[in-house]
Amino acid sequence: MSSKINLVIFSGSNKLIIDNILIKNLNFIANNININKYNIWYGGGTAGIMGIIPKRFSEISGQVFSVDSKQFIKNYDPLTYKPEFGISYVMDNFTMRQNKLVAHGDIYLCLPGGIGTISELFDVLVNNDVNNKNLDIIIYSYNDFFKNILDFIYDNIKSGYIRKKILDNIYVFNNEKDICDFLKNK
Repeated sequence: MSSKINLVIFSGSNKLIIDNILIKNLNFIANNININKYNIWYGGGTAGIMGIIPKRFSEISGQVFSVDSKQFIKNYDPLTYKPEFGISYVMDNFTMRQNKLVAHGDIYLCLPGGIGTISELFDVLVNNDVNNKNLDIIIYSYNDFFKNILDFIYDNIKSGYIRKKILDNIYVFNNEKDICDFLKNK
């Protein structure tokens, strides 16, 4: 591929988003990611908030790769399927989709989402912990979305169930400007 940094975005796709501030913030992030420095990888589609950053990044000529699963594409036909934007990989099932998505990241941006998003986040955390990777994870805790999950991690570090080193590569931000500054300085 290229020598660009692969930024993988994890985010929710099930919820219809009517939070105009969140949408504005995600577009701000997309507009401030350097298209010459980063590629974006994400889980495919445009439902929920999943496609907001990738779509806008593509519109400003950034390179976008989607990794989707056949089960999420209505009437999937490999001969006629065309993604709305970017280059698309369509996997046979959700597990293969998640594995490919996680495998392509140099850095991860975790946005609010559901079970799939949390599963992807924990896949990267496991890679950092068990497989001794040093993958940076940016957590956008918009409106303290990830507070309970972070509390779970902190509490279990204190009790000894989770190793403290897991925190070495987690960067938690509550606003979009700090995320952009972090990516700019990476």
